[in-house]
Amino acid sequence: MGTPAALTPFCRVFLIELAVVVIVVIFLLFFFNRVFGFCVSYLIRTYTWHRYKAYIHIEAIQLSFLAGRILFKNFRYQSRNQSVYILKGHITWRYWLRRTRVRENSQVREGTNVKLPCRVVLLLEGVEWFVYNRTPAYDAIIAAASEQRKPNGRSSQANGGAGVSETVRTSDNISSLKREDSGMPVVNPQRQVDEVVETTPMLHLLPLQVICRKGSIILGNTNTPSTVVARFVEADLSVDAAESRSKFDLYRMVYNCKFSRATIQLKVNIDYKETLLARASQVVEKAELRVPEYKNIVKLSLIVAARPQLYGGLSVI
Repeated sequence: MGTPAALTPFCRVFLIELAVVVIVVIFLLFFFNRVFGFCVSYLIRTYTWHRYKAYIHIEAIQLSFLAGRILFKNFRYQSRNQSVYILKGHITWRYWLRRTRVRENSQVREGTNVKLPCRVVLLLEGVEWFVYNRTPAYDAIIAAASEQRKPNGRSSQANGGAGVSETVRTSDNISSLKREDSGMPVVNPQRQVDEVVETTPMLHLLPLQVICRKGSIILGNTNTPSTVVARFVEADLSVDAAESRSKFDLYRMVYNCKFSRATIQLKVNIDYKETLLARASQVVEKAELRVPEYKNIVKLSLIVAARPQLYGGLSVI
């Protein structure tokens, strides 16, 4: 009988290559979308947090080029006014459709246009929207009150306008600031509406269809004794931009929403602590303890605000 063949020596390079391939495959299948979502959310958060104080986090993002789809999971948005949580969803650009819905104008028939599908569709599942503050409304009130206290508002108050012109001017300033922040160009209102609409890049995505499954909206905070809870099983929302009725408006936003099995309830707030006035008094007391001169400043501002001003023989408070 012949001797058995000699065994081949163990190859360490093959073992290392096999381990690397297994690690890369596991990373691409289970962890690549999470890492990509972390990087994208970090880049977005660096801009939104420093500019708007808004926190955005996306757990995972997946790209599907053949289906024209972007999938995401566990989307979180938090700011000082509201917070939004989405369990999962995806946005699809249906490039394979030949005829799709277009923006509303005088040359498009409304009945025929509504029956066509939208090019861009956003599907959301498990949406929670918490609204607990309205900071822009308070800022507008403070801005209007500060403008009325200025000396240049005497003419309007003397004519019995009670600072109406200053209020209108403040609202114009606020709207112009919002227009600058949104990146909308300031154009001459005499131009055609179609030309103005085409200059806005975001309007090219419209009309947009949003389908939401199992969502809820909660209104309230720790200073309200009751909260408003709205729930729905499914919602179909279409967002479109149409021609405005006035030539001084850039465009007109059209929202058409249909809710399925929607309920609205007024429930007792189990997290209720105190009223807003009591909380404000505590904040003032803490500020007085930290800065002793703050108390005198508050009293002086109240005296100046309540002091009557004489304009042309009329006493105006």
